[in-house]
Amino acid sequence: MNKKLRKIILFILMLFIMTAIFRFSAQTGTESSGISLKVTRFISRIIFRGYKSMTLSQQEFIVSGLHHFVRKMAHFSIYAALAFITYFFLDLWNVRPMRNIFITWIFSTIYASTDEFHQSLTPGRAMQLKDVMIDSAGAFCGCIAAIVIIAVFLYITDTGRNDSLQNKHSG
Repeated sequence: MNKKLRKIILFILMLFIMTAIFRFSAQTGTESSGISLKVTRFISRIIFRGYKSMTLSQQEFIVSGLHHFVRKMAHFSIYAALAFITYFFLDLWNVRPMRNIFITWIFSTIYASTDEFHQSLTPGRAMQLKDVMIDSAGAFCGCIAAIVIIAVFLYITDTGRNDSLQNKHSG
């Protein structure tokens, strides 16, 4: 795949993730809570053996304990994904790795801040600095994940190149 097409695809993925974030923040408090409760119940059925056979009060105890964690992990994860894609997008523009981490992290953190403001304009929702911090941490981890993948790819391709050179010279 050529570089121009990769840039277009990564840019579209960035816009898709940013749009998803915007749409999640546009949900009322009731809508947002309802969706995250459904996700939490789904996760509970997977994680806890015998969840379906528990009493309703036992199930609700588990769900109420996990709900906050699931909501915060959603923040963390979606911003990790945004930063991951953004890092690869900037990498195609030959931005040096340390500068790329900084630009990607700042971009994601600014987007998180503006998104929290947008969320504060939605009924039943509030602007929370804690969420921006969680989003920012997710973005940083997304950058680290991108660097690790690049490093592994470079190691594998370099190892393969060295192996083929050794086979060429030993044969």
